[in-house]
Amino acid sequence: MGDPKEAGAEGPPAGAAARGGLSLLSQGESEEPSAQGSALFLGGNEVKSRAVVKYSSAPLRTAFARLEEKTDLKLPPANWLRESAKLGPAGTTILGNSKKSKPFSSFGMAYDFIDSVGNDVDVVSDSENIKKLLKIPYSKSHVSMAVHRIGRTLLLDELDIQELFMRSSQTGDWTWLKEFYQRLIDQKWQRKKKSKEHWYQKAILSKFLYYSINGDGAAQPVSSTAEQQESSSSDQTNDSEGASWPAPFEMPSSVSEDPSASSQGSEPLEPSCIVGHVASAPKEQNLTTLFNDGEHSQGLKNDFVRNILWTFEDIHMLVGSNMPIFGGGRYPAVSLRLRDNNKPINVLTGIDYWLDNLICNVPELVMCFHVNGIVQKYEMIKTEEIPNLENSNFSTKVIKDIAQNILSFLKSNCTKEGHTYWLFKASGSDIVKLYDLTTLCEETEDKYQNPFTMPVAILLYKVACNMMMKKNQNKKHYGTIRTLLLNCLKLLDKSRHPQIIASANYMLSELFQLDEPKKEENSESPLNENSDESYSEEEEEMPDSDENGSYSTSSDPSDDSKAVAIIKSVGELSVPEKYKSIHQIRPSCAFPVCHDTEERCRLVLSYVLEGLKSVDSSIKKESDLPAADPSTPIPLKYEDESTRGGPEGLEKQMALFLDKMGSLQKGNYSSQSGMIPGSWQHKMKLQLILKSSKAYYVLSDAAMSLQKYGRALRYIKLALQSHGFAWATDLSTDLESQLSVSCKCYEAANEILQFSDLKSQNPEHYVQVLKRMGNIRNEIGVFYMNQAAALQSERVVSKSVSAAEQQLWKKSFSCFEKGIHNFESIEDATNAALLLCNTGRLMRICAQAHCGAGDEFKREFSPEEGLYYNKAIDYYLKALRSLGTRDIHPAVWDSVNWELSTTYFTMATLQQDYAPLSRKAQEQIEKEVSEAMMKSLKYCDVDSMSARQPLCQYRAATIHHRLASMYHSCLRNQVLSVQVGDEHLRKQHRVLADLHYSKAAKLFQLLKDAPCELLRVQLERVAFAEFQMTSQNSNVGKLKTLSGALDIMVRTEHAFQLIQKELVEEFGQPKSGDAAPAADASPSLNREEVMKLLSIFESRLSFLLLQSIKLLSSTKKKTSNNIEDDAVLKTNKHIYSQLLRATANKTATLLERINVIVHLLGQLAAGSAASSSAVQ
Repeated sequence: MGDPKEAGAEGPPAGAAARGGLSLLSQGESEEPSAQGSALFLGGNEVKSRAVVKYSSAPLRTAFARLEEKTDLKLPPANWLRESAKLGPAGTTILGNSKKSKPFSSFGMAYDFIDSVGNDVDVVSDSENIKKLLKIPYSKSHVSMAVHRIGRTLLLDELDIQELFMRSSQTGDWTWLKEFYQRLIDQKWQRKKKSKEHWYQKAILSKFLYYSINGDGAAQPVSSTAEQQESSSSDQTNDSEGASWPAPFEMPSSVSEDPSASSQGSEPLEPSCIVGHVASAPKEQNLTTLFNDGEHSQGLKNDFVRNILWTFEDIHMLVGSNMPIFGGGRYPAVSLRLRDNNKPINVLTGIDYWLDNLICNVPELVMCFHVNGIVQKYEMIKTEEIPNLENSNFSTKVIKDIAQNILSFLKSNCTKEGHTYWLFKASGSDIVKLYDLTTLCEETEDKYQNPFTMPVAILLYKVACNMMMKKNQNKKHYGTIRTLLLNCLKLLDKSRHPQIIASANYMLSELFQLDEPKKEENSESPLNENSDESYSEEEEEMPDSDENGSYSTSSDPSDDSKAVAIIKSVGELSVPEKYKSIHQIRPSCAFPVCHDTEERCRLVLSYVLEGLKSVDSSIKKESDLPAADPSTPIPLKYEDESTRGGPEGLEKQMALFLDKMGSLQKGNYSSQSGMIPGSWQHKMKLQLILKSSKAYYVLSDAAMSLQKYGRALRYIKLALQSHGFAWATDLSTDLESQLSVSCKCYEAANEILQFSDLKSQNPEHYVQVLKRMGNIRNEIGVFYMNQAAALQSERVVSKSVSAAEQQLWKKSFSCFEKGIHNFESIEDATNAALLLCNTGRLMRICAQAHCGAGDEFKREFSPEEGLYYNKAIDYYLKALRSLGTRDIHPAVWDSVNWELSTTYFTMATLQQDYAPLSRKAQEQIEKEVSEAMMKSLKYCDVDSMSARQPLCQYRAATIHHRLASMYHSCLRNQVLSVQVGDEHLRKQHRVLADLHYSKAAKLFQLLKDAPCELLRVQLERVAFAEFQMTSQNSNVGKLKTLSGALDIMVRTEHAFQLIQKELVEEFGQPKSGDAAPAADASPSLNREEVMKLLSIFESRLSFLLLQSIKLLSSTKKKTSNNIEDDAVLKTNKHIYSQLLRATANKTATLLERINVIVHLLGQLAAGSAASSSAVQ
């Protein structure tokens, strides 16, 4: 980079340390000096010019050596043509600051400053090309330039027709262009040689520059070797002044080996070198490099001394310059020029000097005048004074208008991205024509003869990659990126460039976000926002209006049917805004709007398919060619696109590739797939397959949401095939197989997460997989448990447990155990509790299977039953401990409590009904039953308002009823056995029986659908009272007991009213032969049970009334004036007589009998109330 004095022009601020070698300046370094002289005021007209050096390899700047007067420049200095750090790259050639750039010089710059291409910069070119364009109205010289469009940027390169045609005569390339040129432009074309005067001027300029850096300024004699060197250098330059042109791009095996071609200094481009950083695709916004760096050695090197971002008015240009800059004078930077004193400076020279200084931001020009090579004098001229020099007057405003008109002309007509346009003006002509060489080339036999095809394609690719790497704004540019890649693919031959084509197709697939949420129809998507950089090569160009356009297509002698556009007169370029473009860069490259997920996925899969085809086409292997069978047609690898119909065709083609992935997954790379691990084919194919897998997964998810389960299975099958899980796609209709495959899929997903270190990277996904694995194991466990229950129901009771049942128990238990472990590992207490609950249910099924064999009357509660019921209780208690409190999940908590209560109740009921008297004493059994029943009550929540509350109330009432019945039975047995010393125990049993009967009656009274149970409890309570009365001796005690029993009878009125209501509703329904009961009707009563209970009730009521009448009558004889007893006696007699008449009527219906009972109970209740009030 330059020394501190150079800061004002192209380096960091003054005082910055000099660096050796090649350097890239950061944005901060390059922009800081722009404040110095960025706007120059010339000739009274302001022309805005701003130059920022982006890169410089210039040597340390030193003051030039001022030559003494009379110095003979025809004599070479001693250091002539020797490499000089002070002159940089210009020091080894006699061309000096007019060094010829290579034909792809703009591409070299574009590769180095890829951020600027396509958006920020209007033009990328050599400064010599810029000057040549701006001098068109003033010059009669020919102009021949290649123009390429990348986004909003135009790349300009000199198209040396003479060099091309010289090559054409030797290699046969470019023949089509030579024939076209001779036919339409210059029919008598022949190579024009440079004059001796031209080479003389070049030689003394080179010697002058070497003198200027020599220091002593003395002319020294040159040896004969040096003279020969001068002569040979001149001859060499005469033969190959223009940079040699490459052959049309071919694969390495096809590069010409013709020695005559190499003797011409040609540099054929090879794909492995020219491609450079071509990436496979973005992965987390990082592009994987698959190609080697090599473009810098094959004609695409950015070999300018400096690259400058030059803003001229509103035109932004990236310009390459090799002009030597020296220190000294009144400014820190000057340019040095040599002029013949006998030849005044003309306009062309003035414009040339002025533009060079503007581009390089050099404020002063030092001119050395000579006569016949003898130095005469030096003159210092400020840059802003150059347009006003004598004989060199020109308007800077006109130069500005020329620049704007030429840019508008090119942007309006070079509309097709990737095409090579040719801007041509013949020598001495005023007409400028623009041709589309790509279109002309396509008309030939080999459309890939254009040598610009490959550099343009790679540049399109690089710009697209660069845009995708911009994390903050890449979505905004997705439409542009897509267009860049599509245009890149159009330029490439599928058979020659499979690597780039596969990579570009993968990038196209990456543009579509498969997991993005569905947007509303009216919502604006950032992908559809049309920004200024949007453009299209597909839209037809809008013809310019007559007032603004002059590249007309009318039948004029200057018209050319092959030309895209024509400037009829170069003088029009000087007219302000004459060529102002009305051809807007229309936003037709907006990212395609996908109306649904399926459409987006199919676009992705279409690009993936093209990428896979490209990868496969690059693999040449004999193993793909099986032995021919005469009777079997050889299947084509790919069917013609036109023969396939829409999504089905795409799916079938993808299936072909996925079927071949088996060998890729198994590691048979070289023998089966033809790919070597680590090769670009291997990496690219895996990336494409994974992309297709994701697309099919998204498609299956979408199909599931639409309940299209067959389609979802088909998509998920293709997705799984991508990963080599072919076993997961062998779906069957068997439920067990489906569950098993599902479980294996989750197990495989879990293994992948654990062994690929994705567990720590994506913990949420890991938790989700374990949760689903626990769920499927629960499903399998339930499946086996239900199968075991079905076998048990089919088995004969007396038969022992089969081996098949036991095997199913083991399978079910194993699945539950693994599922519990899955949920516990992710601390999912709720689901772990549910699986523990299911394990408890399995233990209960095992217990039920071990019920006692043999006669039902001889059956006893077996030890195996007790073992499994206790295991079930343990699992339910573990579930409660897993939940901790009800607040964690109230519904699950209540469910576990209910199951636990049910288990205790079932075990107690079985022990009570099938008492194991052969193994245990009666007292022990009663104790165990009582404990189990009380624990069942503990976990039976009768207070909480819920849907299960009636069930809990019924369960609690039943438990109290059973306990009361048990204590009632114990008390009766104790009385019959007349055991001495058990009075305390009998009293305890009497109290417990009365307590539990009372609680059972209260709970049954709360229920509306258990009248029979309530009636049975009350009848048992009456029987209990009768039993107590048998042991009483006094009439007063007996009367008191009878009064209590009748009071119990009165309280049964509620039960009879419920039965009465249901009977009335039942009789009230229309009586038709097949009429079904109403859907909302209560369950029909068990008439047989009701009649049985009613008969018992009538007999017991009759007995109690009769006993009451007898006792009251005998008591009345002994005592008198007892008003209460008289009233009761009278009431009881009246009711007793009615009851006898009612029971004597054998033709009465059930409802009529119920009505009588309800009526009598009402009278009995009223009589009791009246007697009580009379006493008071």
